[in-house]
Amino acid sequence: MAFVIKPLKTFTAEPQGQDNKKLYLYQIDPMLIEEEDGFNLRYYEDLRVVAHIEAFCASYMEGRYVPPMVVRALDDGRIVVIEGHCRRRAIRQALERGAHIPLVSVIPFQGNDAERVELMLRSAQGLKLETLDIARGYLRLLGMGFAPADIAASQSKTVARVEQLLALARADDDVQGLVRSGLVSPDAAIEAVQAHGENAAEELTRKLDTARREGRQRVAKTTGRAPAVPRKTVEAVFAQVEAAIARVPAELRDHAAALNTLPSDQRAATRVEVEAEVLVGLILAANEIEAMKVKLAKKLARREGKLAEARG
Repeated sequence: MAFVIKPLKTFTAEPQGQDNKKLYLYQIDPMLIEEEDGFNLRYYEDLRVVAHIEAFCASYMEGRYVPPMVVRALDDGRIVVIEGHCRRRAIRQALERGAHIPLVSVIPFQGNDAERVELMLRSAQGLKLETLDIARGYLRLLGMGFAPADIAASQSKTVARVEQLLALARADDDVQGLVRSGLVSPDAAIEAVQAHGENAAEELTRKLDTARREGRQRVAKTTGRAPAVPRKTVEAVFAQVEAAIARVPAELRDHAAALNTLPSDQRAATRVEVEAEVLVGLILAANEIEAMKVKLAKKLARREGKLAEARG
Protein backbone atom coordinates (compact mmCIF):
# COMPACT_ATOMS: atom_id res chain seq x y z
CA MET A 1 0.00 0.00 0.00
CA ALA A 2 1.45 3.38 -1.01
CA PHE A 3 1.43 6.48 1.21
CA VAL A 4 0.47 9.83 -0.25
CA ILE A 5 1.46 12.80 1.91
CA LYS A 6 -0.93 15.76 1.80
CA PRO A 7 -0.92 19.16 3.53
CA LEU A 8 -3.36 20.31 6.20
CA LYS A 9 -5.52 22.37 3.84
CA THR A 10 -6.81 19.20 2.18
CA PHE A 11 -7.46 17.34 5.43
CA THR A 12 -11.10 18.29 5.94
CA ALA A 13 -11.79 18.62 2.22
CA GLU A 14 -11.20 14.91 1.57
CA PRO A 15 -12.48 13.06 4.65
CA GLN A 16 -13.16 9.98 2.56
CA GLY A 17 -10.06 10.37 0.39
CA GLN A 18 -8.87 6.76 0.52
CA ASP A 19 -8.98 3.98 -1.98
CA ASN A 20 -7.68 0.42 -1.98
CA LYS A 21 -4.26 1.40 -3.30
CA LYS A 22 -3.40 4.57 -1.40
CA LEU A 23 -3.32 5.56 2.25
CA TYR A 24 -3.27 9.29 2.75
CA LEU A 25 -0.79 10.56 5.33
CA TYR A 26 -1.34 14.19 6.27
CA GLN A 27 1.19 16.69 7.63
CA ILE A 28 -0.34 19.03 10.22
CA ASP A 29 0.70 21.33 13.05
CA PRO A 30 0.83 19.12 16.20
CA MET A 31 -0.67 21.92 18.30
CA LEU A 32 -3.89 21.64 16.27
CA ILE A 33 -4.51 18.10 17.52
CA GLU A 34 -6.93 18.06 20.44
CA GLU A 35 -8.00 15.38 22.88
CA GLU A 36 -11.71 14.69 23.22
CA ASP A 37 -12.70 14.84 26.89
CA GLY A 38 -13.69 11.48 28.30
CA PHE A 39 -12.92 9.49 25.17
CA ASN A 40 -9.59 7.91 26.01
CA LEU A 41 -9.57 5.10 28.57
CA ARG A 42 -5.95 5.63 29.63
CA TYR A 43 -5.28 6.44 33.32
CA TYR A 44 -2.63 9.15 32.94
CA GLU A 45 -1.58 9.18 36.61
CA ASP A 46 -0.30 5.61 36.34
CA LEU A 47 3.50 5.76 36.66
CA ARG A 48 3.89 3.37 33.74
CA VAL A 49 1.83 5.69 31.55
CA VAL A 50 3.93 8.67 32.68
CA ALA A 51 7.11 6.79 31.73
CA HIS A 52 5.55 5.74 28.41
CA ILE A 53 4.78 9.35 27.51
CA GLU A 54 8.25 10.42 28.59
CA ALA A 55 9.82 7.83 26.27
CA PHE A 56 7.78 9.16 23.33
CA CYS A 57 8.82 12.70 24.29
CA ALA A 58 12.49 11.71 24.16
CA SER A 59 11.97 10.18 20.72
CA TYR A 60 10.36 13.35 19.41
CA MET A 61 13.13 15.54 20.84
CA GLU A 62 15.86 13.36 19.35
CA GLY A 63 14.20 13.12 15.95
CA ARG A 64 13.58 9.39 16.08
CA TYR A 65 10.67 7.78 14.24
CA VAL A 66 7.34 7.79 16.05
CA PRO A 67 4.29 6.14 14.42
CA PRO A 68 1.69 8.61 13.12
CA MET A 69 -1.41 9.31 15.18
CA VAL A 70 -4.87 8.45 13.91
CA VAL A 71 -7.09 11.53 13.99
CA ARG A 72 -10.54 12.68 12.97
CA ALA A 73 -11.72 16.02 11.58
CA LEU A 74 -14.91 17.22 13.28
CA ASP A 75 -17.64 19.17 11.53
CA ASP A 76 -16.50 22.39 13.26
CA GLY A 77 -12.99 22.00 11.83
CA ARG A 78 -11.31 20.79 14.99
CA ILE A 79 -8.98 17.78 14.77
CA VAL A 80 -9.16 15.21 17.58
CA VAL A 81 -6.93 12.22 18.22
CA ILE A 82 -8.51 8.77 17.99
CA GLU A 83 -5.42 6.60 18.48
CA GLY A 84 -2.18 8.04 19.85
CA HIS A 85 -3.23 9.99 22.95
CA CYS A 86 0.11 9.36 24.67
CA ARG A 87 1.98 10.52 21.56
CA ARG A 88 -0.08 13.71 21.46
CA ARG A 89 0.84 14.50 25.06
CA ALA A 90 4.46 13.56 24.41
CA ILE A 91 4.87 15.85 21.40
CA ARG A 92 3.39 18.73 23.39
CA GLN A 93 5.89 18.06 26.17
CA ALA A 94 8.69 18.04 23.60
CA LEU A 95 7.53 21.38 22.18
CA GLU A 96 7.38 22.87 25.69
CA ARG A 97 10.98 21.74 26.19
CA GLY A 98 12.16 23.51 23.07
CA ALA A 99 11.86 20.92 20.32
CA HIS A 100 11.23 22.22 16.79
CA ILE A 101 8.44 20.11 15.31
CA PRO A 102 6.43 22.25 12.88
CA LEU A 103 4.56 19.33 11.33
CA VAL A 104 3.60 15.82 12.38
CA SER A 105 2.23 12.97 10.28
CA VAL A 106 -1.32 11.78 10.96
CA ILE A 107 -3.68 9.27 9.39
CA PRO A 108 -7.38 10.19 9.02
CA PHE A 109 -9.86 7.89 10.76
CA GLN A 110 -12.94 6.64 8.96
CA GLY A 111 -15.67 4.98 10.98
CA ASN A 112 -18.46 5.49 13.50
CA ASP A 113 -18.27 6.10 17.26
CA ALA A 114 -18.33 2.42 18.16
CA GLU A 115 -15.50 1.73 15.71
CA ARG A 116 -13.48 4.49 17.37
CA VAL A 117 -13.74 2.69 20.72
CA GLU A 118 -12.92 -0.63 19.09
CA LEU A 119 -9.80 0.87 17.51
CA MET A 120 -8.65 2.32 20.83
CA LEU A 121 -9.09 -1.02 22.61
CA ARG A 122 -7.23 -2.94 19.92
CA SER A 123 -4.43 -0.53 19.17
CA ALA A 124 -2.97 0.29 22.62
CA GLN A 125 -0.07 -2.03 21.97
CA GLY A 126 2.90 0.18 22.91
CA LEU A 127 1.65 0.13 26.50
CA LYS A 128 -1.29 -2.19 27.08
CA LEU A 129 -4.38 -0.74 28.64
CA GLU A 130 -4.95 -1.84 32.20
CA THR A 131 -7.62 -4.51 32.64
CA LEU A 132 -9.87 -2.03 34.45
CA ASP A 133 -9.62 0.41 31.54
CA ILE A 134 -10.41 -2.35 29.04
CA ALA A 135 -13.44 -3.24 31.17
CA ARG A 136 -14.64 0.37 30.99
CA GLY A 137 -14.21 0.25 27.23
CA TYR A 138 -16.34 -2.88 27.00
CA LEU A 139 -19.04 -1.20 29.07
CA ARG A 140 -18.93 1.77 26.70
CA LEU A 141 -19.44 -0.54 23.72
CA LEU A 142 -22.32 -2.23 25.56
CA GLY A 143 -23.95 1.18 25.94
CA MET A 144 -23.58 1.70 22.19
CA GLY A 145 -25.71 -1.35 21.50
CA PHE A 146 -23.09 -4.08 21.31
CA ALA A 147 -24.01 -7.45 22.80
CA PRO A 148 -21.33 -9.28 24.85
CA ALA A 149 -20.93 -11.69 21.93
CA ASP A 150 -20.30 -8.75 19.58
CA ILE A 151 -17.64 -7.34 21.91
CA ALA A 152 -16.03 -10.76 22.21
CA ALA A 153 -15.82 -11.12 18.44
CA SER A 154 -14.48 -7.59 18.02
CA GLN A 155 -11.74 -7.98 20.64
CA SER A 156 -10.87 -11.66 20.09
CA LYS A 157 -12.02 -12.63 23.58
CA THR A 158 -14.44 -15.25 24.86
CA VAL A 159 -17.95 -14.18 25.81
CA ALA A 160 -17.25 -15.41 29.35
CA ARG A 161 -14.23 -13.10 29.62
CA VAL A 162 -16.23 -10.15 28.33
CA GLU A 163 -18.95 -10.84 30.92
CA GLN A 164 -16.29 -10.94 33.65
CA LEU A 165 -14.85 -7.59 32.62
CA LEU A 166 -18.31 -6.05 32.38
CA ALA A 167 -18.87 -7.13 35.99
CA LEU A 168 -15.63 -5.35 36.94
CA ALA A 169 -16.67 -2.22 35.04
CA ARG A 170 -19.98 -2.16 36.96
CA ALA A 171 -18.31 -2.69 40.36
CA ASP A 172 -18.47 0.15 42.87
CA ASP A 173 -15.74 2.76 43.30
CA ASP A 174 -14.22 1.03 46.33
CA VAL A 175 -13.63 -2.19 44.39
CA GLN A 176 -12.23 -0.35 41.39
CA GLY A 177 -10.03 1.73 43.69
CA LEU A 178 -8.47 -1.42 45.15
CA VAL A 179 -7.78 -2.67 41.63
CA ARG A 180 -6.41 0.67 40.44
CA SER A 181 -4.04 0.84 43.42
CA GLY A 182 -2.66 -2.60 42.63
CA LEU A 183 -3.69 -4.01 46.01
CA VAL A 184 -6.19 -6.38 44.39
CA SER A 185 -5.80 -8.12 41.05
CA PRO A 186 -8.59 -7.56 38.50
CA ASP A 187 -9.51 -11.25 38.54
CA ALA A 188 -9.66 -11.31 42.34
CA ALA A 189 -12.03 -8.35 42.19
CA ILE A 190 -14.17 -10.06 39.56
CA GLU A 191 -14.30 -13.19 41.70
CA ALA A 192 -15.40 -11.13 44.73
CA VAL A 193 -18.04 -9.18 42.79
CA GLN A 194 -19.54 -12.37 41.40
CA ALA A 195 -19.57 -14.07 44.81
CA HIS A 196 -20.44 -11.18 47.15
CA GLY A 197 -22.13 -8.50 45.04
CA GLU A 198 -22.41 -5.22 46.92
CA ASN A 199 -20.27 -6.61 49.76
CA ALA A 200 -17.31 -7.27 47.44
CA ALA A 201 -15.24 -4.33 48.69
CA GLU A 202 -15.66 -5.44 52.31
CA GLU A 203 -14.65 -9.00 51.42
CA LEU A 204 -11.62 -7.82 49.46
CA THR A 205 -10.51 -5.58 52.33
CA ARG A 206 -10.73 -8.57 54.68
CA LYS A 207 -8.68 -10.67 52.25
CA LEU A 208 -6.12 -7.90 51.95
CA ASP A 209 -5.68 -7.81 55.73
CA THR A 210 -5.19 -11.58 55.74
CA ALA A 211 -2.71 -11.38 52.87
CA ARG A 212 -0.61 -8.80 54.71
CA ARG A 213 -0.51 -10.94 57.84
CA GLU A 214 0.79 -13.77 55.67
CA GLY A 215 3.51 -11.63 54.15
CA ARG A 216 1.75 -10.75 50.87
CA GLN A 217 1.00 -7.25 49.66
CA ARG A 218 -1.66 -8.08 47.08
CA VAL A 219 -4.85 -10.09 46.83
CA ALA A 220 -4.83 -12.39 43.82
CA LYS A 221 -7.48 -14.72 42.46
CA THR A 222 -7.62 -18.05 44.26
CA THR A 223 -6.56 -21.14 42.40
CA GLY A 224 -7.94 -24.62 42.61
CA ARG A 225 -4.70 -26.06 43.90
CA ALA A 226 -2.47 -24.45 46.53
CA PRO A 227 1.29 -25.04 46.60
CA ALA A 228 2.20 -28.30 48.33
CA VAL A 229 3.92 -28.33 51.72
CA PRO A 230 7.43 -29.85 51.38
CA ARG A 231 7.67 -33.35 52.81
CA LYS A 232 10.72 -32.35 54.85
CA THR A 233 8.73 -29.63 56.62
CA VAL A 234 5.85 -31.99 57.37
CA GLU A 235 8.22 -34.57 58.84
CA ALA A 236 10.00 -31.93 60.95
CA VAL A 237 6.73 -30.62 62.41
CA PHE A 238 5.46 -34.14 63.12
CA ALA A 239 8.73 -35.03 64.85
CA GLN A 240 8.56 -31.94 67.08
CA VAL A 241 4.94 -32.59 68.03
CA GLU A 242 5.55 -36.30 68.68
CA ALA A 243 8.59 -35.53 70.84
CA ALA A 244 6.62 -32.99 72.87
CA ILE A 245 3.58 -35.23 73.35
CA ALA A 246 5.79 -38.16 74.36
CA ARG A 247 6.92 -36.14 77.40
CA VAL A 248 3.37 -35.57 78.60
CA PRO A 249 2.68 -37.88 81.60
CA ALA A 250 -0.10 -40.46 81.27
CA GLU A 251 -2.17 -38.86 84.04
CA LEU A 252 -2.04 -35.51 82.27
CA ARG A 253 -3.21 -37.14 79.05
CA ASP A 254 -6.15 -38.64 80.93
CA HIS A 255 -6.86 -35.21 82.40
CA ALA A 256 -6.84 -33.73 78.89
CA ALA A 257 -9.38 -36.32 77.77
CA ALA A 258 -11.66 -35.27 80.63
CA LEU A 259 -11.16 -31.58 79.84
CA ASN A 260 -12.22 -32.26 76.27
CA THR A 261 -15.73 -33.08 77.49
CA LEU A 262 -16.14 -29.64 79.09
CA PRO A 263 -17.63 -26.60 77.34
CA SER A 264 -15.03 -24.39 75.67
CA ASP A 265 -15.53 -21.52 78.14
CA GLN A 266 -14.77 -23.84 81.07
CA ARG A 267 -11.71 -25.23 79.35
CA ALA A 268 -10.51 -21.67 78.75
CA ALA A 269 -10.71 -20.96 82.49
CA THR A 270 -8.82 -24.14 83.48
CA ARG A 271 -5.03 -24.16 83.94
CA VAL A 272 -2.70 -27.17 83.75
CA GLU A 273 1.06 -27.48 84.25
CA VAL A 274 3.38 -29.03 81.67
CA GLU A 275 7.15 -29.40 81.45
CA ALA A 276 8.97 -26.53 79.81
CA GLU A 277 10.38 -28.98 77.24
CA VAL A 278 6.85 -29.91 76.16
CA LEU A 279 5.85 -26.25 75.81
CA VAL A 280 9.01 -25.38 73.85
CA GLY A 281 8.50 -28.33 71.49
CA LEU A 282 4.93 -27.35 70.71
CA ILE A 283 5.84 -23.70 70.16
CA LEU A 284 8.69 -24.68 67.82
CA ALA A 285 6.28 -26.82 65.82
CA ALA A 286 3.79 -23.95 65.66
CA ASN A 287 6.53 -21.56 64.52
CA GLU A 288 7.53 -24.01 61.79
CA ILE A 289 3.94 -24.12 60.58
CA GLU A 290 3.62 -20.32 60.55
CA ALA A 291 6.90 -19.92 58.63
CA MET A 292 5.73 -22.42 56.06
CA LYS A 293 2.38 -20.63 55.69
CA VAL A 294 4.23 -17.42 54.81
CA LYS A 295 6.41 -19.23 52.25
CA LEU A 296 3.40 -20.90 50.67
CA ALA A 297 1.52 -17.59 50.52
CA LYS A 298 4.44 -15.95 48.70
CA LYS A 299 4.70 -18.88 46.33
CA LEU A 300 0.97 -18.68 45.61
CA ALA A 301 1.25 -14.92 45.01
CA ARG A 302 4.03 -15.46 42.48
CA ARG A 303 1.96 -18.12 40.74
CA GLU A 304 -1.07 -15.83 40.59
CA GLY A 305 1.13 -13.04 39.22
CA LYS A 306 2.31 -15.25 36.38
CA LEU A 307 -1.26 -16.35 35.64
CA ALA A 308 -2.40 -12.72 35.57
CA GLU A 309 0.37 -11.84 33.11
CA ALA A 310 -0.59 -14.78 30.92
CA ARG A 311 -4.24 -13.70 30.91
CA GLY A 312 -3.17 -10.20 29.92
